[in-house]
Amino acid sequence: MMTVLTGACLAPVLAHAGWPFATEGPTRGTPEFYEWRSGDPVGARQEYKYGKLWPPRPRPVGPKQLLVHKYHASHYWPYPYTCQDQAVVNMVSHTQIANGWLAATTFHEFHFDPVTHELNSSGQRHLQWLLTDVPPQFRQAYVAAPLDREAADRRVASIQAQAETLAGADAVLPVMLRSASPHARPAHEIQMIHDGRMQNMLTPTIQYTSGGGGGGGGGGGS
Repeated sequence: MMTVLTGACLAPVLAHAGWPFATEGPTRGTPEFYEWRSGDPVGARQEYKYGKLWPPRPRPVGPKQLLVHKYHASHYWPYPYTCQDQAVVNMVSHTQIANGWLAATTFHEFHFDPVTHELNSSGQRHLQWLLTDVPPQFRQAYVAAPLDREAADRRVASIQAQAETLAGADAVLPVMLRSASPHARPAHEIQMIHDGRMQNMLTPTIQYTSGGGGGGGGGGGS
């Protein structure tokens, strides 16, 4: 028995002769043998020799790839790592899409009457959009949870009642509370900004005058 250093751990490894004297696993050359070794990683192996790790960078350990598997890895490179990269990108993309629909289907303070906590006209339009335009897999309403639990319950009940009015008694619309803050300004604040911009707009420098103009550039009759 000899001791091989793998990473930061000392692991005892049994030394044994190679093929045709190997006794571990399926018989070499059989379909079961190639299936057994099909998961070996590509690239050089890290070895422990003369008191050092060669190379010092993290590398795979264990038996080297079979020759036919090396040819497969070289011929179809970078498969299967491209599949893993695509899976990671798809996972991030799907997460972003789900979070986007989560934000878009959330009802905030400005969607409700501040006294009765019933849906106002903006909230009703938002609910109608949710019931008609949102894909079915994302068709769920969320309510930004207020500090008052009673107000939260009344807002949830208002959405459920309005959904039955718009889509019928058989309509099923899950409504859940969540901690959220609006990502945009309320409509009344946007209207105030717009009104202020219109009131403070400068008078155009070039005054418009109707009628024909003299000078060059104009089209003349023939």
